[in-house]
Amino acid sequence: MSAATTKIPDTFRAYVFERYGDALQNIKLVSLPQAPLSPTHVRIKTHAFGVNPIDYKLVEVGHRFLPAEPTPEKPFRLGFDVAGTVVETGAEVSRLKVGDAVYAMTSFDATGTFAEYVALAAEFVAAKPAALDFTHAAGLPVAGETSYQGLVTHGKLAPGHRVLVLGGSSATGALAIQIAKALGAAHIAATTSTRNVALVRSFGADEVIDYTQEKWGEVLAAHSVDLVYDCGVEPQAWRGGDAQKVLKRATGVFVTTAPHLGREVAAGGSAFVSFLTEPSATVLDTLSALVDAGKLVVPIDSVHAFEHLHDALKVQKSHRARGKIIVQVVDNAEESASE
Repeated sequence: MSAATTKIPDTFRAYVFERYGDALQNIKLVSLPQAPLSPTHVRIKTHAFGVNPIDYKLVEVGHRFLPAEPTPEKPFRLGFDVAGTVVETGAEVSRLKVGDAVYAMTSFDATGTFAEYVALAAEFVAAKPAALDFTHAAGLPVAGETSYQGLVTHGKLAPGHRVLVLGGSSATGALAIQIAKALGAAHIAATTSTRNVALVRSFGADEVIDYTQEKWGEVLAAHSVDLVYDCGVEPQAWRGGDAQKVLKRATGVFVTTAPHLGREVAAGGSAFVSFLTEPSATVLDTLSALVDAGKLVVPIDSVHAFEHLHDALKVQKSHRARGKIIVQVVDNAEESASE
């Protein structure tokens, strides 16, 4: 039995896929029964969720790395980002209570936030920042935790460091620039296209490099960068020469969000790290503190209705988004009435 509950419907709507293939053709909205809640989990009524590149890629190329195959009898659920309200807590959960406004990232083996309700481990769930509404909060977990872990956990960012962000107009890039600034980076350079130069500068980048006009490996001084953070756009730069040219020889680190590329150390001593984001309420609490201190904002590209997920996916697949793509499950009027 759950420790605490509020009125919960027996069924709810969720997006699933029953086979691998084109995401726009294979993702569909279905009705699912509420499953019993694990003692260590909480059930969240979803107010909004963020859309990430991994969401459509699971459908289109998941057969290359997922250990199982979805079927009509056992479809796979989608979604990692969620912001909402706790409606049920497991018997062993004491840190959270029914009615709490929260946000979270699921683990990679427990997706399912593209739904009206989602149950996930309480250890991944944090209180929503007071300064953010649910729509903006839904855009922070995956991109924010990814950039924090890339910069701090793997990149060993320290005050005074000089940082290069590859992909500054992406959601992870925008948040990385702000996080690096808040944590004391001395100089932040970022790459982007011509149309996004002003936007990236507004996030706090000290130097914006338009990759359509110049090469960052030629703009930045040799061996002047402590940390290169690649938002999955140029992982090949590690071996291509440019990274080795700008990174400090003995201490420089190249971190990429492109997964499964491992770790290695160059002859000169600079290091390469490829990682997968680990969901963490502790990291979310750190990000919340930055948000509430006015040091971190979540850029939103577009907001879509729950029934129009496919429109959100089209924007994501266009690679033209300037910030997070959000799907709103509870509209603003209903959200205000529930507070």
